[in-house]
Amino acid sequence: MTRKTKRAAILAVSIYIMINSFVWGLMKAYINSYNAVNHEQLAMAQISDSSDGKEISIMGNSFCISSEKAETGSTARTISSLIPVKIRAAAAIFMQTGQEIVQEFLK
Repeated sequence: MTRKTKRAAILAVSIYIMINSFVWGLMKAYINSYNAVNHEQLAMAQISDSSDGKEISIMGNSFCISSEKAETGSTARTISSLIPVKIRAAAAIFMQTGQEIVQEFLK
């Protein structure tokens, strides 16, 4: 890698981390102030299994991801086959680490 490429990659990762930290901080502050005022406690994020698939609740708003779409995602498989193996492996590691961090914050 050239020096310019390394610098751009480090800058991109730094900006990504800063934006995610800022959004997480805003969400945490909102949740704390909401829970201090209201009797109903609001969770930042919850994932639960339902009969249709997975239900994701983020700050009181619910989204449902059906299990049929997840299993037969031809678009996802096509895109995955076009991505190089190194990038897929890096993305898998990044996603696993991200899931562990999210689970730790939800405790």
